[in-house]
Amino acid sequence: MNEKYLITGGSGKLGTHLKELLSCETPTHQQFDITDPIKIRNYFNQDYKAVIHLAAISDQQYAANHQEESYIVNVLGCRNLAKIANEKNLKIIYISTDYVFPGTKGNYSETDLPSPANWYGYTKLAGEWEIRLNSQNWCIIRTSFRPLKWSFPTAFTNVFTSADYVDVIANEIFLCSKMNIEGIIHIGTQKKSFYDLAIKKNKKIEPELCTLPDFQKNRDLCIEKWDKLKEMHGF
Repeated sequence: MNEKYLITGGSGKLGTHLKELLSCETPTHQQFDITDPIKIRNYFNQDYKAVIHLAAISDQQYAANHQEESYIVNVLGCRNLAKIANEKNLKIIYISTDYVFPGTKGNYSETDLPSPANWYGYTKLAGEWEIRLNSQNWCIIRTSFRPLKWSFPTAFTNVFTSADYVDVIANEIFLCSKMNIEGIIHIGTQKKSFYDLAIKKNKKIEPELCTLPDFQKNRDLCIEKWDKLKEMHGF
């Protein structure tokens, strides 16, 4: 079997790190537009081990302000890709988000009922269903990551996450691809506050209390299943 992966959205932050770990092709948007089934089908001119689907409109405010566009990319794009990958007997690994949950109780497991926090979360959840309905061989990874540099002078002490920096999450996704996991899996690192995550990179970050009533303060995912799978595979 060919060990090369096809990665959509390979020029983004996560894709940039992931392609350093995997043998892969990362076509440009012009070469591989997920909203254009003809371009997708034409690009599949060789065998791949799997498709890792990163391409999406991920800016939450932009998605909210451009709902039709984000639906076309995040939902219909998943449908197009899943159908054609399925025709080619290719596994699809879809990178979803913790925003499929409301962020109110935290410790969300793979069996918890999703209830998206915003329009972006709705489109990503709908994308999950397109993958599940249109592919016979799939893995949905719910995760979250941050840029390598914390972008703010402060960080919240009362907002909790299982996210980590993008290089850490890229390595976790690399391990998942090597394990050939199927179904839904939550990937991240142990629960911590935004502040705890921020000071790992910069000790000068100042603590701040989030007082915004609608801000999702408990968005961490339960990663027990993921930790057990890594242990089982010797990672």
